Amino acid sequence: MKHTLDTVTAWLARGVIAFLYIPIVVVVVLSFNDSEVTYKWAGFSTRWYGELSRNTELLAALRVSAETALISATLATLCGLLAAMGMARLRSRGKAVFSGGLFLPLIVPEIVLGVALLSVFGAMSADLGTQTLVLGHLVVTLPYAALIVLGAYNALDASLEEAATDLGCNAWQAFRRVTLPLLRQPLLAAWLLSFTISFGNIVMSTFTNGVGSTTLPLRVYSMLKGGLTPEINALGTILVLFTLLIILGVGLRQMRRVLLGAGRS
Repeated sequence: MKHTLDTVTAWLARGVIAFLYIPIVVVVVLSFNDSEVTYKWAGFSTRWYGELSRNTELLAALRVSAETALISATLATLCGLLAAMGMARLRSRGKAVFSGGLFLPLIVPEIVLGVALLSVFGAMSADLGTQTLVLGHLVVTLPYAALIVLGAYNALDASLEEAATDLGCNAWQAFRRVTLPLLRQPLLAAWLLSFTISFGNIVMSTFTNGVGSTTLPLRVYSMLKGGLTPEINALGTILVLFTLLIILGVGLRQMRRVLLGAGRS
């Protein structure tokens, strides 16, 4: 019975992995298809990468998404760190109120947040553009970054900062030399997650973007009416390759840290 259950579980795991990765493999394969339609294979070609390099609208949308994700992820990580440090020093009642307000966007539908934020911008007579887009993405990404950093910060031993203070460090030196290095990996994880959420966001971007600040997901969505071209497959392949390089880089760095730690012990 146990052997049968293990076999079924293994096959279910393989099915889930196939379900997740087959579409990615299809996108990569179709990016080298010479045909202008995706359902017909016309031979191997790299023509769509050349077409992508000449598609100024798609590249402009990619640049807007990358810039917005970089700024919002950085702000979300910094604000998440400050929020975690502040919550660790609050009393129980104040901590509950603060955490409730901070994590409220996680349970409120994003379309409601988008409409509310658009109403605020309208009341302020603010021009929609990159600034409003970043603020909208910050509302979405900040709770996730704060959750990651808060969990890591609460797991730290408070006596480490006290020991640094006893050894002559002031508050800033104790934070920079003790706390920050210990939070390096959680901060990186929070930044990467915030970047991913911001880069692929479409709901909040719909309400907060303006002229000249159309993101890549919005551009791709608008192309659905006229039909997607194989250039999207080429762009998707480049993004997949870029993601793999980041994962490999972070994974190799983490493995190196583990090996060095094992060697010292």
